[in-house]
Amino acid sequence: MKKPYIKLLGLIVVMIALGLVFTSLKSSKKYRFDKSAEELHGELVKGTHYIDPNTALQLITSKNDEYIMIDIRNPREFDNFHIKGSVNVPIQRVLDDEYITYLKNDKKKILYSNESIKADQIRVLLTQYGYKNLYVLQGGASYWKDHMLSRDIFKAKTEYDDEKLKFDINKVAASN
Repeated sequence: MKKPYIKLLGLIVVMIALGLVFTSLKSSKKYRFDKSAEELHGELVKGTHYIDPNTALQLITSKNDEYIMIDIRNPREFDNFHIKGSVNVPIQRVLDDEYITYLKNDKKKILYSNESIKADQIRVLLTQYGYKNLYVLQGGASYWKDHMLSRDIFKAKTEYDDEKLKFDINKVAASN
């Protein structure tokens, strides 16, 4: 009398085990990485995924629509300063459905953060998930703000009046 229950219990255990095996096979295909660690390391060492700031500036000024600048900083940092024409995809939400449309298209995607490190990390993650045409802006937003925005001011060797002392400090000190 106990044997039919044992056989039934054994059959249920086998079915659960098979279900787990098939489920794990299905999920491993869904999250399969596209590149090996050696391939990713080779890309990082060669630096072929970097976009020079001068090249990025040429893309922006030429209004080239074959690329998209993606700022992965938080919205507050993006509001304080961002590169003209870029979209904000916060690093914490880069895989959210609302931002996937920016990543799925065939455009070249130039990622940037304050420096290149975080953008490199996100690029590796997105590459492993199968996204293509991912690049990183060398130096990031910090370099862009410090060097790229102000460089045109110094092309013409002009002295600016507002940089000169407008009053005599000795007269101000004598009147006090």
